[in-house]
Amino acid sequence: MRRSTWLRGARLALSIVVLGFIAWALRAQWTAYRAHPLETQVSVAWLLAAAAVYLATYAVLIQTWRLMLRAWDAHLGFWRSAHIWTVSSLYRYVPGTLWQVGAMGVMAEREGVSGFAAGGTAILSTIVNLAAGVTIALATAWRAMDRLAPGGRPVALALAVAAAAGLALLPVAMPAVMRLASRLTGRELPSVQVPPRVIGYAVVGNLIAWGMYGLAFQCLTHGILGQSAGALPDYIAVYTASYVLGYVVLFLPAGLGAADASMAAALPALGLMSAPQAALVAVASRLLRTVLEVIPGFLFAAVDAVRRRGSSHPESNASSR
Repeated sequence: MRRSTWLRGARLALSIVVLGFIAWALRAQWTAYRAHPLETQVSVAWLLAAAAVYLATYAVLIQTWRLMLRAWDAHLGFWRSAHIWTVSSLYRYVPGTLWQVGAMGVMAEREGVSGFAAGGTAILSTIVNLAAGVTIALATAWRAMDRLAPGGRPVALALAVAAAAGLALLPVAMPAVMRLASRLTGRELPSVQVPPRVIGYAVVGNLIAWGMYGLAFQCLTHGILGQSAGALPDYIAVYTASYVLGYVVLFLPAGLGAADASMAAALPALGLMSAPQAALVAVASRLLRTVLEVIPGFLFAAVDAVRRRGSSHPESNASSR
């Protein structure tokens, strides 16, 4: 049996395990959902603040990608980078393999970026994003692990340390990681040493971004419920963990269902809100995130299409004379 077949089987098995765990967690919340009334207190100001922080987070990630490209002697302006980043993000809504990674690499190559820099930074960004997500989720949630599972705090702390060590060892492990990523995405990537500062930019940028995502999620909760019980690390942990779990389930577009269900299960488990409120917050989070991901991508794609059409008109007029 080919290694690619083993990899597909492993991804499918992991997805089934994740979905099974989510279903088990949600079953325990069903009784509470029926027993508690749904209380909301919507604040437009807090909702706008959440949207602003989400957009600022995207800017941080785009700038992080630009710095990674620059370390490979590739240069893109911020708005061209934003165009590539937002349009390629639309491919997250296509179920299956990592379409977003391939699209980002191809679009960057069209802008004159070398194939290795384009594909390498796209794949590295995804790997570091998930690894940093796991690290920060465990680091922010380990204090609350005893509420989720008795005796779970030492395990979570140990896993957080292991995840952080994995990030620290990325410069050494990157040749092997790039070979694996090449097989998963079907892109030809040379197995060479990645400049350490590229990984440094990716790690720092993604850690900052996960913290900002958690802040936006807390603002969203305040905007819907009129309050946000708990501390910022709780919201960082819930948002990050649910996002990573949704990414693992590759056959679902943008983790739809898996990320939302895990978020709805985790919020009441940590004592942040009731089960009905958690379900509402999870749905609102999905809607806000989808709108802020989809609209910029379509706007950039539309502007680019108009520019291409405008540039083609003079040529067509000249040829008709």
